Amino acid sequence: MTLSQLSPALHFDLSGALARFGGSEALLLRFLRRLPEDKTFAELSAAVSSNDLPGVERAAHTLKGVAANLGLEALQASSDALVVAVRTGAGDQIPTLFAQLRGDYETACRDIAQL
Repeated sequence: MTLSQLSPALHFDLSGALARFGGSEALLLRFLRRLPEDKTFAELSAAVSSNDLPGVERAAHTLKGVAANLGLEALQASSDALVVAVRTGAGDQIPTLFAQLRGDYETACRDIAQL
């Protein structure tokens, strides 16, 4: 699989990601391949499980930034939705929003593993 073949479900912004990585596809690939190893998703999962709202906000915000830099627009959007839910006091939406985020994260990791 090549970068241009990543799942349409990711809403992958290849041109934007390449611009952020100085046009280097090799550098972008290196950072994409680090996503599954990053501890942020595990931290977010733990925070959601323990209803640690500051932890949810912090980890979701971090994941949003990582996803944005990597051009993973679906993951960025679902991370942002979780951040907004915490900030606006919509804690009852967290389980549903986290389920969406988890799906986006798993899709990204699955596709990245094929690069």
